[in-house]
Amino acid sequence: MSEDEIVFWDRAENPEFEAWLKAAEAVVGEGNIQEVLHSDLAGGLHINPIYTDEMTDSSLDEVSEGVGLRSSNPAGNIKGWDIRQRHWITDASSANSLILEDLSRGARSIELAIEETEMIPFQKVLDGIMLDMAGIGLSCSRESLSAASQLVDYLSNKLPESSGNIFDLGVDPLGELLSNSLEISDFESYLAGGAELAGEVSNNFTKATTFRINGLKYAQLGADTVTEIAGVLSTVVVYLRAMERAGIGMEVALKQCLIIVSVGTDQFLDIAKLRALRLLLLNIGKACGVESFQIKIQAQTPDYLISRDDPWVNLLRTTVSCFSAATGGADIISIPAFDSAFGIPNEFGLRLARNTHLVLMEESNVHRVVDPAGGSWYVESLSADIAEKSWERFQDYESSGGFKHQVISGSYAEQAHLSRDDYTSQVLSEEKVLIGVNSFREELATELQRDPYPRSVNNGNSEHLDFRISDIFRNAEET
Repeated sequence: MSEDEIVFWDRAENPEFEAWLKAAEAVVGEGNIQEVLHSDLAGGLHINPIYTDEMTDSSLDEVSEGVGLRSSNPAGNIKGWDIRQRHWITDASSANSLILEDLSRGARSIELAIEETEMIPFQKVLDGIMLDMAGIGLSCSRESLSAASQLVDYLSNKLPESSGNIFDLGVDPLGELLSNSLEISDFESYLAGGAELAGEVSNNFTKATTFRINGLKYAQLGADTVTEIAGVLSTVVVYLRAMERAGIGMEVALKQCLIIVSVGTDQFLDIAKLRALRLLLLNIGKACGVESFQIKIQAQTPDYLISRDDPWVNLLRTTVSCFSAATGGADIISIPAFDSAFGIPNEFGLRLARNTHLVLMEESNVHRVVDPAGGSWYVESLSADIAEKSWERFQDYESSGGFKHQVISGSYAEQAHLSRDDYTSQVLSEEKVLIGVNSFREELATELQRDPYPRSVNNGNSEHLDFRISDIFRNAEET
């Protein structure tokens, strides 16, 4: 043992598992351990009442050089994560003012939520923004390729010194196919167009991504952790194959992907989820012949967790989400404003969302350690369990025709909807406790006044994409 090594306890003195088991049975009764102390999560995940070091794989206890279990880069996020705020384009001048306010007070990048993609006023919206320092991400419910092409044209033609600009174009053919905003007959040409754009972007811009793998949308439909990650992996494979057909090398193709994953209110589950996702992305990279590569992972709180009932509780939910994402090592974190269930958040809502990040980063310092949950027997075991089950489901998707088939056949949406139904039943039965929903619920309605969101034509999955937890009891009372 090195003289510099600090030993906090002697493992030889740890109690034996059998001693714990005997003590636990004395409390809950012999033969009742499984029923009383074990629990199950959605997706077939299992939670033990206690974990030991024998349950973890010590061979994984190393900081990776690229994407891996511990982080997406060697330094983790010890310089702080990318605080990404979401803005909607209604009036270009007003949007520009809010964006500049956000960026001047702590946000590091902006996500533009775009509904209408015809003639997007990028020149007005991005006026005064130093795009080599502040990143821009696009999020479109439809016609994402058109929006992406317009942004690339704007950067190439209007800003000649733009090669170092930071942006995520958000091209997502499978996401649009899933939400029925893209015709099946148009999918292949749309996908090929995205791959062609990725080739142009990779040649001309060093800090940009083209494809958006939107696990957030899968979660919004109702997908549990395993179903969401399996869908993310299968989507990545579809986009990598398209870029390979376009002549793009795998290392470059992986760098052209932005992964969006949901984080909710179960902090340990979400920490383990991010760690498992990176481990599985590393497996995909290795299968493509790439041992070390770069890929950006964005964690975001899904809109269904933002309630119209007692909206102040949303601040607690997003704080837990942000903490989980930071501890899990997300590169980019975005949380909705507390008032976003009522319409477009105002400056106050944006400020509270922004400050949630800043308090966790600047005052709590949760980013100062790479993989702070690493070594926890519980988190390590849960990460391995998520990875194993997600990989199995991903392989099932691939062996049955790939993710495109899952989407077109409706199988993936059906899985997600069943999971959402189970979630709703657990909340109604109080098997799952959600503060502000079925526990300490505020019965008096809060009606904040906010400008309405711009909306495009509804699609076949709008009921699920627009779902919020505050709808659970409202819908139950209506029926």
